[in-house]
Amino acid sequence: MPASLRTLSATLAAGVASVLSVTGTASPASAASTSAPAAARTAARAGLTASPIVLTNNAQLSGYDVATDAAGRSYVGWIGNTGGGREVHLCTLQPGATSCLGGIQTLSPGDAFVSSSTAGLRVLVTPGGKVTLVWFHDTVASENGPQGSEIAIATSQSGGPLSSPKDVATAPSFGSMLDAAFGPGGSIWVVTEPSSGDSVQVRPGLTSGPVKVGTPYGVEAARLRFSGSTAVLAIKKDGTITVPVSYASERGGSWSGFRQIAHTWTSDAEFGMASTPSGIRLIATVDDASYYPVVSRWTGAGFSRPALTGDRNNCSPSSHDTVSDASGRLADVSIECSDVAVANLTDTAHAAVVRFNVHGTFAGGPPQLTTTPRGRAWVIWSIESASGDKLLAAPMLLPGRIVTATSSAGGNRVTLHGPASCLPPVTVTIGVKGSPARHWRVVSHALKLGRTTLRSTTLHGASLVAGQSYTLTGSVIFANGGARRTVTAQLKFRSCPNP
Repeated sequence: MPASLRTLSATLAAGVASVLSVTGTASPASAASTSAPAAARTAARAGLTASPIVLTNNAQLSGYDVATDAAGRSYVGWIGNTGGGREVHLCTLQPGATSCLGGIQTLSPGDAFVSSSTAGLRVLVTPGGKVTLVWFHDTVASENGPQGSEIAIATSQSGGPLSSPKDVATAPSFGSMLDAAFGPGGSIWVVTEPSSGDSVQVRPGLTSGPVKVGTPYGVEAARLRFSGSTAVLAIKKDGTITVPVSYASERGGSWSGFRQIAHTWTSDAEFGMASTPSGIRLIATVDDASYYPVVSRWTGAGFSRPALTGDRNNCSPSSHDTVSDASGRLADVSIECSDVAVANLTDTAHAAVVRFNVHGTFAGGPPQLTTTPRGRAWVIWSIESASGDKLLAAPMLLPGRIVTATSSAGGNRVTLHGPASCLPPVTVTIGVKGSPARHWRVVSHALKLGRTTLRSTTLHGASLVAGQSYTLTGSVIFANGGARRTVTAQLKFRSCPNP
């Protein structure tokens, strides 16, 4: 558990010490509503839920990515060289998997369109489980003109046999692929960069011609996401810390000029951007020496003023991979010193964070993340090995976020701490505290979930019905001589839906 959550838990435990002594002797509830937790009280902590799976070891990595379909199957793709040349790999991970379904599928240099220059892999997955691996490679034609490299793909259905690779579009010679994403109608858009100059090339669908988009500087990182039919492209200047993220948008085939997102830096990290059900969100760094992460939303005409996510770790993020799922959440994985940090922003603005140490030195690429609406996830990261890099994948549970509700009457105040929507199947600490007015005192506290009185300040998210709404109520009785006054605060929240 991260220090910030440990501090919060300790604060809540201290604030509700009297709750235990009161509710522990309270009479049973007269009836349990359908909103009451199930009988099982399984504790499930946020973070890794099983030992990591080693996908490859002693390899030179040239790109890796992960994505999940609507059935909860996750697909890890990577490019690695263990001595026989660069190879493209696909691993399918079922929920609860301890190994790749059917083993690891591999495209080797013996396959056409896989070469020593193969790099920049992206994994794109439809809800129905069609997997498309997209990558960049040079060709002989790269030496003879400016548009001689290629974008290649290979596909799989639900982790079935990986198709033979094929080239599907040209790319700038000896350039690089910066991003690939699904666009309108399921088309695949690709962003590439020439080997020199201040521009990027956007291909709006693999069968469409490339569009040159001028940039204000040489680009180190780019992310392309969509708000309806509007494409939004964000970029970072190569080799800088204090230059803000810039963005442009495309409507009707025409790109706007680039504008800066004020009050953002990039620290030594790439930024993250994702399309959520409520719109595009971008995570970068605040423009001061704290380097705390900030989130900004796409308004249709630009990005909103960035706001702190609440992650105030002393070690600032040095990478970002930002994703979303059908629950509406925004999630982000980053490197924070020797930890992988995973943030769950259920409202796309405020983060609950869980961290784990990798017991090694990061190398080979930044961590990658994929999530399900229920709050289950796979996180992928790589560390140095004896002669190269080791790529690992591990299942995890996203953390639940704690929010506060207050209520006052006659100067007596009640503060209730409980879960925000949506709550993953994890254990969280809840509590209620009374602050009496002058001459008043606290007599008792009570917590209820629906109509069920709770006898603990520990709430097991795994015992709640997926997708169901709940009401948490905290009540405090205050006394002044013979007078009594009950003040109640409520929080309504939803358990994360399946799958």
